[in-house]
Amino acid sequence: MESKELVREIVKVAESPDMDKELIEALTSLCFQEESLVPSDVLFVFGSNVQHREIADIISYMLNAELVNQVVITGGVANYNGSFYKKEAESAQIKSYIPIEKYPDKQIYTENKSKNIIENIVEAQKVYSFKNIRSMTFLAHSYATTRAALSLKRFFPSVMLHCIPLPLPTDYLKYPISRQMWWRTAYGRGLVWGEYLRLQTYGQRGDFPIAEIEASLAYIKRIAEQKSLSVA
Repeated sequence: MESKELVREIVKVAESPDMDKELIEALTSLCFQEESLVPSDVLFVFGSNVQHREIADIISYMLNAELVNQVVITGGVANYNGSFYKKEAESAQIKSYIPIEKYPDKQIYTENKSKNIIENIVEAQKVYSFKNIRSMTFLAHSYATTRAALSLKRFFPSVMLHCIPLPLPTDYLKYPISRQMWWRTAYGRGLVWGEYLRLQTYGQRGDFPIAEIEASLAYIKRIAEQKSLSVA
């Protein structure tokens, strides 16, 4: 039985305004978290429908480097319209690339029900107890790392968070969706503008706390509106 195609509340790649240096810098600061590779109590891996081997390689690196001893991999079958669809849960696909036999003393947990960032966290709590966790490293697509961090803060407000941003590839190999290069392609500009809209919409309805980004959201809205007026 085929999984029913899911419709995104906000289109993944949105129509973006003209991007100048001011808007690029504001969006970069808002959407992208800096990398922080330090020892943590657990590695939390947000689901992804692409780059499963790359994600598994990062997990293996964290385990080999003794930066973590516990890993929680999330992601079910998220058949969103316009996305690359596979019938197997994202978490299972990621785990399949990890040489589990090399880590008999490590703990790797998976959940296979979630279809978005909030569900990733909700479903993860059903397979792993975060009760005594004081520090957490999370791995997410680079452009969505702020939303991932804020979502984790909603559920774990006292936990110290560290980030591993995963750049998305594009048709231009030298211009991935990273903090440094996202704005160089039309796809990257639309993807990050869509992420701004998600931060604004989901945050304002209470999906995650937005006090720390409200000023940035308002600033971006203001300069984007000014650009629209100047064009008109």
